[in-house]
Amino acid sequence: MKFILALTSTLFSLSFAAQTCNTDSLIILQTRAKTTDAAISWEANRHHSFYNPTCTSKNTLVVHLVGSYDNPSSTILFPSVAANNGFDVVSLKYPNSTAAKSACDNNADPTCYAKFRREILEGVDYSSEVTVDATNSVYNRLIKLLQYLDSNNPSQNWGNYYSGNSILWNKIIVSGHSQGGGHAAIIAQDNNVKRVLMFASPNDYSTFFTSPATWTSQTNATADSSFYGFNNTIDDVVNFSEQYAIWNNLGMPAFGDTTDVDMNQYPYNNSHQLFTKYDTTGIGGDHSVMILDSKTPTDNNGNPIFEPVWKYMLGISANATAIKTNAPNKPQLRLFPNPAQHKLTLQINSTNTYQLHIYNILGELKMTLNNLNQQHLTIDVKDFETGIYLIKITNSNNESHHTKFIKE
Repeated sequence: MKFILALTSTLFSLSFAAQTCNTDSLIILQTRAKTTDAAISWEANRHHSFYNPTCTSKNTLVVHLVGSYDNPSSTILFPSVAANNGFDVVSLKYPNSTAAKSACDNNADPTCYAKFRREILEGVDYSSEVTVDATNSVYNRLIKLLQYLDSNNPSQNWGNYYSGNSILWNKIIVSGHSQGGGHAAIIAQDNNVKRVLMFASPNDYSTFFTSPATWTSQTNATADSSFYGFNNTIDDVVNFSEQYAIWNNLGMPAFGDTTDVDMNQYPYNNSHQLFTKYDTTGIGGDHSVMILDSKTPTDNNGNPIFEPVWKYMLGISANATAIKTNAPNKPQLRLFPNPAQHKLTLQINSTNTYQLHIYNILGELKMTLNNLNQQHLTIDVKDFETGIYLIKITNSNNESHHTKFIKE
């Protein structure tokens, strides 16, 4: 695993099975918004950008927006799958400290949701429920990030997605979780984008009017056939029946009936209305299980089980294969529980001596264990900070395996 650290961005590698390129070459850059625009106040959390130089580029940018109170560092798996299949990806840090549902659920203004979202996107004073100026708007943060990435990484594709100070929306897939999914839908209503991917969203249902927000039934600049949703029928934050009513207003039933991804395989009856009934733990878990790293389930190899769903929504084959770089006797690793709170147990099917490295998401080495030979190893992680960690196992034949775990 390769790590390159700089003052403004961090690059590191992740590995996923069944992709279209050499996944060991994935680059993830972290950039503070203030670095791209000095007028933006300093923030601890950063934009994340994903690029794989070994892929044949699809010349398409995926712009992902996380949910309320969330940050890009919590959603690495989905953008990595996209980047490892030829997409360029940015996950934005943006003003999301007010939830749309809290602001507009009982509001007497039928246009509350649309005003709320457009102020966050455009930075125009539309709403009394949120205050976002043009500098801090999603659109300004996105264009400034693309310009910065293009200037500092000219060999990559970032310059393909803007012209001057204009975003080239026809080359972009907009994606979002929860609040971010509602923003993605509004972006697609106002701009002709390639696709719209909505996870646990949109949630713009008015209790005051007992109906979906008025914007959901208005004409979209993007074709209705480009909208895709993936929600949970047992969502513990919002009501699935309300989400379904919004899908109806968006015209999505014309492109397939609701389809259970737990019971159906790719291509999920070619439906644009996908759902799971996966029940996970923790407050908000069922609301986030479709995409949030700490909640989405993984198989024994650390691969997200919803990866085929993500690929379908992105418009790529679920059977896309990676360039094989692994030796036949490469050590295989299983770890549990994942997420872990105090102890992490590793099961390794290698009889060779190996060493173990653990890195945090910034690429900082947190632990090294040398000259190991146990096939079952228990590690104390109680003092690790909450977050995502990457594990690299290398045996005496210099064969390696990468995986990740979540510390709660």
